[in-house]
Amino acid sequence: MRSTAMGTTAASAPEEMVIRLEKLRPWLREHQAEAERQRRIPQETIERLDEAGVFSLTTPKRFGGADFTTRELHDIYRALGAGCGASGWMVWAAAGGNLWGAAFADDVVRPVYEPVRAGNRTFAVGGTSRRMTGTARRADGGWLVKGAWPFATGSIHASHGFLAVFYDETDDAKVGMVLVPKDQLVERDDWDAMGLAATGSQTVATDGELFVPDERFSTPQRLAARVAELTEQGTGPRRGGLPRSLVTGTGVALGMADHAMEVFLGGLGKRSIPYSPYTNQLDAPITHLTVGRVHSRIRAAGRVADAAVAELDRYDRQGVDLSEDQTVQMHTDVAYVWDACASAIETLFRACGASAMAKRQPLQLIARNCRAGSLHAAHNVDTWMENLGRSLCGVDLGPASTSVLERRS
Repeated sequence: MRSTAMGTTAASAPEEMVIRLEKLRPWLREHQAEAERQRRIPQETIERLDEAGVFSLTTPKRFGGADFTTRELHDIYRALGAGCGASGWMVWAAAGGNLWGAAFADDVVRPVYEPVRAGNRTFAVGGTSRRMTGTARRADGGWLVKGAWPFATGSIHASHGFLAVFYDETDDAKVGMVLVPKDQLVERDDWDAMGLAATGSQTVATDGELFVPDERFSTPQRLAARVAELTEQGTGPRRGGLPRSLVTGTGVALGMADHAMEVFLGGLGKRSIPYSPYTNQLDAPITHLTVGRVHSRIRAAGRVADAAVAELDRYDRQGVDLSEDQTVQMHTDVAYVWDACASAIETLFRACGASAMAKRQPLQLIARNCRAGSLHAAHNVDTWMENLGRSLCGVDLGPASTSVLERRS
């Protein structure tokens, strides 16, 4: 589904998008190893994803973007993750910038979304503020910004970025967000990871100080208030904020787990178990036990994700926001799903034996991609299990535990 004057049109029925992604799946699987070698999603894949309509997920509704429920987004990401986990991650992560894009004034963000182009329009970097060096200082009519922002997923194909900056040298809690054209930033091309390498999550930086006019500077508090106002008017994103984004992203993990199970089952009749009596792996009871356990683990993870999805959609219909304890539970559910899927895929990988290590075999890439996703700070299962335990025990979580913009330590 191609372009209008504002770029990719808002997606039609989400079921149709899932069907288009299923048709695109063979292409994504065939080219995911090449994407890893390039350390970015190839342009032709970007164009095919654009044809499928997925980049409408990154566009504010008032500029023609999709307005899908949490369930619909989750299913789209699962279909995408089953084709290429790195592509699914990049599309999902870039969609997170939509929250900020929905919050700036229309005349500021209209130039971002109206030009015709393929791919995501924005990327956002906020959650790595304990490591980021971005700062801003007052200037006539705006701000002078400088610094570096690592893990800028989606920056390769985007035209603009939303970057977190510290704007008060005496108070690290004072964080702002600036909207910056990407062509004003330096791309360091330094993303070379053992998993999700194809996401191109490079560092972006300024070359000295960069002037940002006042209308392109805001704070999380002002942006959140604007988001709430737009949502009440029916022109903003659905309720849920960051937890909703993270819950929909579990679809990428589950899609990779679906792909891994398909690969494993497809190769059963072709493998033996060396140094055992089984010349066909399909005859070995350990194989049946492994498949049963992995299937149940993926199914359980899917049920946890389904419950979180349903809860968020119910709150959205009722016009209710999440409490702090509910937010912690959502984060923990997300971390559980990612860890369970990564562990399930690794179990299948081990059951394939040494031949699975070959780079031509897809299972090793799926395993590395999913485990890398589970290591993201927002998905770290140990951190979120501890946070949940603190919440259940009535212990103060601290000011930074559930925030995407943390003060430096």
